[in-house]
Amino acid sequence: MTPRSDLTSAVLAVIGAGQGPIGARDIRRALAEQGLSVSEATISRKLRDLDGRQLTTPVERKGRVLGAAGRQLLRSSLRRQEQSEMLSRLDRVHTVTDVIHLLRARRIIEPEAVRGGAAGVDQAAVRRLTRMVADHDTALAGDGDEIPRALVLDFHRTITSFTDNPVIATMAGIALAPGLDHVEAMLDVILQTRHISRASVAEHARICEYFVAGDADAAAEAMQDHLDRLTDETIAFTSSHGEELANRLLAAERSRHEA
Repeated sequence: MTPRSDLTSAVLAVIGAGQGPIGARDIRRALAEQGLSVSEATISRKLRDLDGRQLTTPVERKGRVLGAAGRQLLRSSLRRQEQSEMLSRLDRVHTVTDVIHLLRARRIIEPEAVRGGAAGVDQAAVRRLTRMVADHDTALAGDGDEIPRALVLDFHRTITSFTDNPVIATMAGIALAPGLDHVEAMLDVILQTRHISRASVAEHARICEYFVAGDADAAAEAMQDHLDRLTDETIAFTSSHGEELANRLLAAERSRHEA
């Protein structure tokens, strides 16, 4: 049995892909080709329901076309599906090569998010960002070199959240999703091994300084430089210690976060 919401999306997608009005019989045939077994009577009832909700419009006896509300619902459904597929692909970050690909994607997304948010940040956000940088600095001021991961991730998630570009906002949310925290944990170990954890504090401070000053281009460039360094450090660690060790490190952090 196909859930009602899934059948609605499937029927709308078939009608939306058509070159003109399409009837219940052709919709049933198209769904069968997709592996969905639904009777013609069920589809006819669904079409009457969609008509009543003004999602579809009958065209004489030729079949249905999408109404304005139907086109909007279909676009929203496709966006959710694309986002789900992107999250599924990101969930397959299992090797150091995957990590490098992710960092390079973040290098495109995060600078643009910062660029799009620098002009409209309010004083409450300024205080929050500067406090994050200060807390990060304090956390590394002791004898240890342990990176305060929550502060690092919160900084990236917060400073990219002010973008005025909804597409970039969605992409940033996916690239910085909690399901990828094991990648940040792996980066922590790499930075600790190479004794350069404190470099991120200075880089975050520079990004924050340009951002709160409203210098969008400089803030974006500083974020790009920061992510370039993280990528370079990951590549250098892999070259020095071997890809197998880097992959084992990522697997161990993934297992720890999933436990």
